[in-house]
Amino acid sequence: MIDNIESLRRALKPSEYTGVILYEGPSRIDGKPIVAIACRITEASGNAKTGAMVQTFIMRQDIAPHDALKTGDDSSVCGDCKLRPINKGATRCYVRVYQAPLSVWGAYKRGRYAMPGVDFDAALLPELFANLSFRIGSYGDPAAIPAKVWRTATRKVRNRTGYTHQWRKRIGAGLKGLCMASADNPADVVDAMAKGWRTFRVRKHDAPKLKDESICPASKEGGQRTQCDTCGLCQGATIAARNIVIADHGLMDSRRRIPTTPAAVL
Repeated sequence: MIDNIESLRRALKPSEYTGVILYEGPSRIDGKPIVAIACRITEASGNAKTGAMVQTFIMRQDIAPHDALKTGDDSSVCGDCKLRPINKGATRCYVRVYQAPLSVWGAYKRGRYAMPGVDFDAALLPELFANLSFRIGSYGDPAAIPAKVWRTATRKVRNRTGYTHQWRKRIGAGLKGLCMASADNPADVVDAMAKGWRTFRVRKHDAPKLKDESICPASKEGGQRTQCDTCGLCQGATIAARNIVIADHGLMDSRRRIPTTPAAVL
């Protein structure tokens, strides 16, 4: 077992491990087996909006994410999110599950991620992410796993972002200081604020912003003045700042379909 941070960082190379497992166990949403994985720890993310952030993926252990999306089993990690494609709403989730999530899931099934307590000392996790920017839930709702996992992993980070649709539910309560409440409409904003949350809302391009909202400065409509890794506005209620709103940049609308052939798994 790796017992020091220098050796762990050296091990996080393509030839050995490509990331670490943060959680393996039952979903707090429906009890089904899920896994949370952190990657892009020693290399920059290719996401132009987020910049260089540790990326985390929450997925079913037993079902490939693109299959779970089509069968509705993604509810284990996404809950009742209205942006799930199975709900057939006008606005769909922007995550291309047949790309990064599927690649991460495939690597997980091949044993490419280090397990705390087995491959390395679990006490090293906070130091592993120290001074990095950390994206809580690049795919999947952070509330699907215990909040203490996120608190431990992000204890020493420089910056973090996170969003949850479970803010009305008991399982989301522990995330108020870590994540933004995902609001689907202005009424959600009012409700979440009354419960002590800061909010992140996706609006239609022609819809007005609310008086308590600021446009995401990393978005195209916000002038792309910064990136998420340096912005720091989406850290939940731990900071005193306005709510955030962004124009819909979803992957699919009602005319677009999930590809039947997934991208190659790395």
